Amino acid sequence: MPQPTKNNPDWIDLANIQGALGEEYKLVVYFTTRLRGDRVETIGKAYGAPYVAEGTPQYVALVSFPMQHPKDMVVTFYTLCWDIWCQADGGGATAARRGAPTTWRGYPETPRRRRLN
Repeated sequence: MPQPTKNNPDWIDLANIQGALGEEYKLVVYFTTRLRGDRVETIGKAYGAPYVAEGTPQYVALVSFPMQHPKDMVVTFYTLCWDIWCQADGGGATAARRGAPTTWRGYPETPRRRRLN
């Protein structure tokens, strides 16, 4: 039987990242978990002042997985907080451009042979 990884975040790590979001970006994260079809969806919404869930969230993150493959909820919550941190920090991993590198005109870059003279 597989053993849980000791490097996985725990409740203390979750409290630390939520505290860091509050100190650094003045955000409070609320989690909502729901069953939708055969999947579990957990949504993290980050709110600024006045920190009420009735307003419009500043940042939203979603984790979804099948019910047949349950995940540790602490790891799920931590993943949502990390995604919100990346969004608040200026895009982070969620804003990476995919595909081949392009030139300033938008065409894919092609390697050129160097001349040795």
